[in-house]
Amino acid sequence: MRAIRFEVFGDPSVLELVELAAPALDAGTALVRVMAASINPSDVKNVAGTMKQTTLPRIPGRDFAGVVEAGPAQWIGAEVWGTGGDVGITRDGTHAEMIAVPTASLRRKPGPLSFDEAASVGVNYMAAWLGIEAAGLKAGETVLLIGAGGGVGSAAAQIARRLGARVIGAE
Repeated sequence: MRAIRFEVFGDPSVLELVELAAPALDAGTALVRVMAASINPSDVKNVAGTMKQTTLPRIPGRDFAGVVEAGPAQWIGAEVWGTGGDVGITRDGTHAEMIAVPTASLRRKPGPLSFDEAASVGVNYMAAWLGIEAAGLKAGETVLLIGAGGGVGSAAAQIARRLGARVIGAE
């Protein structure tokens, strides 16, 4: 399989296109063919070496959408999506043709979303959702979002509006 990998930290020039064997599976993992993957600021920071827990060599990437090719029978052929955890940090990430995913973390991709759309939801929307949930935002309330023009901020604005809140955005 083809993958983007780095063996030293640095700017994007340290990324290399490499040919590797497909990820090995065990009883707790499934093999997903990556149909789309996003690039987040955390991926760039990871390559630069600011994510201190990263082990090398590493395939970066945290968000993906794809199709299960091997693993539990009930998941074979399923369209899935995922994000975060140690993906791309201490185990190989999504910037590859395939990724080994813990079966406990498999989630079916919502049918209306394309693979590209599903892969772009991950880190930004999960961070936004967790923040809004922690704040206990309710319909009719007002939320001030600092950094509303960024990935997490714009996701938070969309979620808050969907919940029926009034949104004030600041850069």
